[in-house]
Amino acid sequence: MKKIIFIGGNRYQEDGPLIYFANECKKKGIEVILFVDKERINYSTETMGKFKDALKKNDISYHSIKNINDITKYIDTNTMIFSVNCRWIIPKKIINLIPDNVFNYHNSSLPDQRGAACHSWRLMQNKVTTHLTIHRITTGIDKGEVVLQKLVKFPRKCINLKQTYKFMEKYEKIIFKKFLSLKKYSVIRQNENKSFYWPRLATDKHGLINWNWSAAEIKSFCSAFDYPFRGASTYIGKYRAFFHNVELTDMKTYFHPFQAGLVYRIKNGSYYIATTKGGIKVKEILLEDKRKKTINKYDIKLGERFVTPYEELYMALPNTSQY
Repeated sequence: MKKIIFIGGNRYQEDGPLIYFANECKKKGIEVILFVDKERINYSTETMGKFKDALKKNDISYHSIKNINDITKYIDTNTMIFSVNCRWIIPKKIINLIPDNVFNYHNSSLPDQRGAACHSWRLMQNKVTTHLTIHRITTGIDKGEVVLQKLVKFPRKCINLKQTYKFMEKYEKIIFKKFLSLKKYSVIRQNENKSFYWPRLATDKHGLINWNWSAAEIKSFCSAFDYPFRGASTYIGKYRAFFHNVELTDMKTYFHPFQAGLVYRIKNGSYYIATTKGGIKVKEILLEDKRKKTINKYDIKLGERFVTPYEELYMALPNTSQY
């Protein structure tokens, strides 16, 4: 393969893996052409400023485009297309130009974790394993034949997406190196009877805590929206409260449903809150007013209650985003 067209970008507030993938290709003398959408090019990385700055530091040129069809003129018989964190659905007319050489890196298991927010949903479901996947691209979302998979088992300390992405880095390097070394591809068709698709999530719209849930359900829900994002949220008084670093506590204590949301203990800067089953310990709470201005002077007191209005919970349900 003489040329690889990468389509996509980095995940929010992380350095890779696309930069690593591109550098590995350059080491092997493969021409690299990168296409990035105009929003993702300005994403923050973890250590290298904006994504466009990270590309410059690594001497990787790129094209910032609005329309995926703009890549067509760069495709010939010596080209491979490789999608990494790509927001575009690659159209059939592009796939048909080189149907056996269009691939996607999906950072989770297939067919059971399809969609763009797979690790948020995995954390919500409290699953600790996944399989990094490289698969062929078809017109269906994450439906193509699987070329490679790499098992990843997360330690319990990976309680948010930032820690998840950091832990995956070494495994992402392993699977891509192996992919580049393949002389031919042995593919496995996905079993549609075992497929699950979960849509994209938006923290402000979907990350609303339901106080009818148990402590374990709230804790895993908060993990799904934790760093690098704003956090799962609820309300206290006239302020919106965003939770970070949530743990389970007092799981053997019985709380009546009417106690759910009440702050029953404040200790060492952490807030202990009752749920319908057990308690949660919240180590960090960020408050925001209606103008989305951060509030620093409000002291949360014992006996105050966190509440999420039913109308907001209801509005979050149909507010799912497509891939």
